[in-house]
Amino acid sequence: MRRTWTALAVLLVAAGGLAAPAQASVDAATATAGAARAATVKVGRVRATPARYAGPCPATTSFTAKVAVRGASQVTYRWLREDGSKGPVVTARAANGSVVARDSRSFAASTSGWQALQVLSPRKATSARTRFTVTCQDPPSGRAGTGMAGERAPRVTVSLARPAPSSGTCAVPGRTVTFTGTVKVSRTPAGLSYRWVDSDGGPEPAERLWFAAGGPAVKEVVSRRTFLASQAGRRRLEILDGRGRVVARSDEAPYRVTCAPGGEPQTPAASAGNVRVTPARYEGSCDRPVEFVFHADIAASGPAKVTYRWVRSDGTSVPGEVVLPRDLTTTVSTTWTVTDPSALAGGSARLELLSPTAVTTEPAAFTISCGADAVAVTGMEIVPFEEKWPCPGTSHHYSALASVTPTASARLPLTVSYRWRWADGGHTAPQTHTFTSASTLRAVRTWEEWTSKSGEIWLEVTAQGKVTRGESARYEVVCGGKPPTGSYPKVVSITKASATPSEHRGACPVKIKVRAEITVSAPMDLPVIAQWTVDEVRQPLVDYANFPAGGPLTRAVERELTVNASTGKPVTVYLETNLPNVMASEPMTYQVTCT
Repeated sequence: MRRTWTALAVLLVAAGGLAAPAQASVDAATATAGAARAATVKVGRVRATPARYAGPCPATTSFTAKVAVRGASQVTYRWLREDGSKGPVVTARAANGSVVARDSRSFAASTSGWQALQVLSPRKATSARTRFTVTCQDPPSGRAGTGMAGERAPRVTVSLARPAPSSGTCAVPGRTVTFTGTVKVSRTPAGLSYRWVDSDGGPEPAERLWFAAGGPAVKEVVSRRTFLASQAGRRRLEILDGRGRVVARSDEAPYRVTCAPGGEPQTPAASAGNVRVTPARYEGSCDRPVEFVFHADIAASGPAKVTYRWVRSDGTSVPGEVVLPRDLTTTVSTTWTVTDPSALAGGSARLELLSPTAVTTEPAAFTISCGADAVAVTGMEIVPFEEKWPCPGTSHHYSALASVTPTASARLPLTVSYRWRWADGGHTAPQTHTFTSASTLRAVRTWEEWTSKSGEIWLEVTAQGKVTRGESARYEVVCGGKPPTGSYPKVVSITKASATPSEHRGACPVKIKVRAEITVSAPMDLPVIAQWTVDEVRQPLVDYANFPAGGPLTRAVERELTVNASTGKPVTVYLETNLPNVMASEPMTYQVTCT
């Protein structure tokens, strides 16, 4: 369906701003070149939220200001800061005679400063400076923080066997290369995530791996790639902690596939394989729905549109299609939400290609074992902020809060990974917390809504290899007196996140290119707005991805990060969208050593 979003939505810089701006304080008037009458500009006082912050860092301060304009349809502005830097120049269409400008800055250390809004056209005018302070404090026991407390995490080592070169005919179903990795931990129990990273496609979705108490400390993981055309590359295995940071990686294993002359398909053909599901084994509470995510790899012999469907063991069929213009391999996925896990011991799904080649894969299966959770998620609530401005002209802000407490059966110290999820499929990047005693973590997430919508949000916690979902909370946004209408265009995934180079040793400064692909459910009138987060510090500049009618539903977002000094450790980066809904990529890392 066609959506109507105000152009002010394009001004969004970060989810989490907390209040609407105050009334105007700076006036200016000028004649607009070529206009029949003079344009009047009134710049409101900048509001910082919070103006004074004391607590765990990194912390984010949001800035808003309202610009009222008469006699002109557009406003061009930029933000000014105490360090002499200036924000990007932004031109926005005035809706109902006004524009709301937004910005946010994240700080990892205590600081103080000011921010002002400078209007460049239709007439120059600058607001008064608004001051703010940030005082970083260590979080008290049991509260959210960015560090890891308590017993040190188990040491992890990883290795990857080098596959033998493969040659011969590449007719359907193609030639398959198998990669076998070995993961070893220093003690059990232990839980971790791992992912495969290929030189031609970046990282694949992360998968969980659990080492039970008293069980083996060494496990093998296997990945397969199928090719219909000659190809060479490198592949490695990475181990991630709960926040998605790389804590260990294998050496790169080179591979080569050589198709015999005449062995490649003469017409576009496709193949599929390497079907897997996460989690393959679920152990935990069965009084709430559980999600199982299936992935499969698709390969083509040349540029082609591939249509397919997932077929589940419960008889459900989920159709899909993907276009492979240049990169002839890709990964597709589907999510099976089991609403009553206690009534299902397990399930499976396979992928069937319908065109340009008919192929059916072997299924991937999961099992369900109902048991006690290591944590309890309680006290879920949504707190709406008092808004002075109506949507869709400005956004409405909401905060979700939930408490996480270890259960009596939990083994302490206990490290958990948690993220927020929405019923529309959106989710945040994972965060971690370590419980060293029987205490409570109060998790908070603030976000913005720009249009009429019915929503639902909950907190998902992974502890000791089990996933616990908290109770959900519903909310409703009504804009302009128009109630929610049901479906709406949204971001459905952010995939193929990569940082290039992922490792640099040499001269500095160096440019690191970060990239990810955004996929939406339908064309949109206004762009998707996204921001990169580097080591939990949200970057000030935004990225836009346009999805007009008739165009592709997947587009790449790229940005160059300048690194001036050695990082000393892997740096974690992810992309998160703010409009029209929240969605985060899987975290990726880079490391720089300046010589």
